[in-house]
Amino acid sequence: MMKVSFIVPAYKAKFLKKAIESILAQSFSDFELIIVDDASPENIRQIVSGFDDARISYFRNEHNIGETSLVKQWNHCLQYAKGEYLILAADDDLYAPRFLEQCLALAEKYPQVDVIRSGVEQIDENDSLIGIDGVLPQYCSKYQYVYYWKNATVFTCMGNYMFKTEALKKKRFIEFPFAFGSDIASTIDMAENGMANTEEMLFKFRISSIHLSSNKGYLKQKLEAITMLFTWLKNLNYTEPNNPIDKFCYHHIQWSCLYPKCKYDYYNLVIKNLGFSDLNQINKCTLLTPKDRYGMILRYIRDKFLK
Repeated sequence: MMKVSFIVPAYKAKFLKKAIESILAQSFSDFELIIVDDASPENIRQIVSGFDDARISYFRNEHNIGETSLVKQWNHCLQYAKGEYLILAADDDLYAPRFLEQCLALAEKYPQVDVIRSGVEQIDENDSLIGIDGVLPQYCSKYQYVYYWKNATVFTCMGNYMFKTEALKKKRFIEFPFAFGSDIASTIDMAENGMANTEEMLFKFRISSIHLSSNKGYLKQKLEAITMLFTWLKNLNYTEPNNPIDKFCYHHIQWSCLYPKCKYDYYNLVIKNLGFSDLNQINKCTLLTPKDRYGMILRYIRDKFLK
């Protein structure tokens, strides 16, 4: 029987109790739940101690690793996993009861894959539904996965993936500033042997005022991360496949096709949120042509002052 490690790198207390409850309510019960308190000033230990369940283990870091690098904290947490499969859960997201059951069924059906993905619902601070994921085929290749991401079919986070522990410990999570883009790069890296996908949306990703990805700050770090992510994607050396669908996807994930998304992310995730005095940050959009950087300046002025 397979055993699974849920690992929660915990720092925020606000939604932690709900997150733990959703994990403990899984219909498949053979798992361990590891809480790694990242030297949080909040009452993480008190919340964990409120659960009487032998599957729970608690560890506290001597210092706050995530303050300087969230991905270093993720990779630090890997050492505690004993299961054949691993899920890196957040301290504020929720799992449907059949999440683990469905993921393990796919792991048995597609033993060659190193990563299984659940569909995602987006929820707000009150657990209300505010967005839904696209639906992927039950099995897709690495080429197809990158194509779906490029076309915004999938919502990417980290907690909705189940990884083969041995493979993940060998590759480890890919580090970008504040983990921006680390989820998509790491899951692409793990999808070398394809990816299995649940038909149902069994994971709820919380978008809230305290969530880093929802924060309008850290713009310089986001800009750097976008450059690093798309440089990483640009340098992926794929072999052109023979399968017609994979061949189609292969031709649509080359740099000429990724470039428009790179330009979109630069502007919509960073540039449009800058103050006017910081507009020189456009010069750091180094993957864009001078013409497109100039075009973003004109767009910024239009959006800010002419509407």
